[in-house]
Amino acid sequence: MQRPVSAYTDRDDALHPYANPAYYEWWYLDARFDNGYSCVLSWHWLNEFLKPHIPTVQIFIYTPEGKRYVGMDGIDPKDCSASQEYCNVKMGSSYLRQEGKVYNMSMHSRNIGCDLTFQGTIPGWKIGDGKIPINGGEMVQGWVIPCPRARVEGKLFIKDKEIQVKGDGYHDHNWGNADLYDIFHGWYWGRLNDPKYTIIFSNTRALNGQVLPYLYVADNKSTLLSTDKYDFIVEKEEPDTATGQTYAKALTLKYNGDDMKLRCRLDTKSVVEHTPLPKVNEYNMFNWRFLADYEGEITFDGNTDKIRGETIHERFLFRG
Repeated sequence: MQRPVSAYTDRDDALHPYANPAYYEWWYLDARFDNGYSCVLSWHWLNEFLKPHIPTVQIFIYTPEGKRYVGMDGIDPKDCSASQEYCNVKMGSSYLRQEGKVYNMSMHSRNIGCDLTFQGTIPGWKIGDGKIPINGGEMVQGWVIPCPRARVEGKLFIKDKEIQVKGDGYHDHNWGNADLYDIFHGWYWGRLNDPKYTIIFSNTRALNGQVLPYLYVADNKSTLLSTDKYDFIVEKEEPDTATGQTYAKALTLKYNGDDMKLRCRLDTKSVVEHTPLPKVNEYNMFNWRFLADYEGEITFDGNTDKIRGETIHERFLFRG
């Protein structure tokens, strides 16, 4: 049965603490800029990918020439604070703070950094209460999207270089009361910021056999589609020599409903991250980040629009 879409509130992007050692939580942002730069940022209140879970901040900056800069720091818990009413997170000198409809953030690590503002352009989104129930609900993984799309402006810092940027971005928030490798085999996730449409997709496979697909489509005003009834099709796989695993070289998103029709193909043109995650258990865990071209069409309200562009999407594998 399709889970209902509920009204998103500021409380959804606040801290969701659990009193057990498996509890984790993170806030994620990414942005692609008009000058060809892009960045990915995460505030891990308790980092799921380390044992024990500790606070960390992590920043990736990608240049138009394909260079990659990475910074990550562990943060003393006494230097961390977060509100349980709205998004107001401080970890060391880095912060992410909601101020009305704007998110202000600053993160600096290992001679790189970002000072940016994210202005949401469409409403925040969640499904049901924002929690994905597993094994009858005893295990949960929370996922909400405060900014499906945002206008982003500010500065990037690479060593002694300061770069003015503007573009578009995304912000979501995850938390849970059990380690991800005890819930999921893995997932694919991505978002497409087309000039007219915003598309967010995920396809998650749980260890109990559940497949959890979600598809979100919005125009520049409101949500047009939110469903778990769509087809996620891996068209072609390719081996990744860096990890010994395979990944989707090409995949298709397909929805054929009375309210909308969508077909979109993503073709990966480069793997910008292929990282074995820290060895915290008997499993091999990996994270990939892909740069892909997408192309397709959307039919809505009697009109058909072509969509085409470039995007980043990801894959996590928790039991490789």
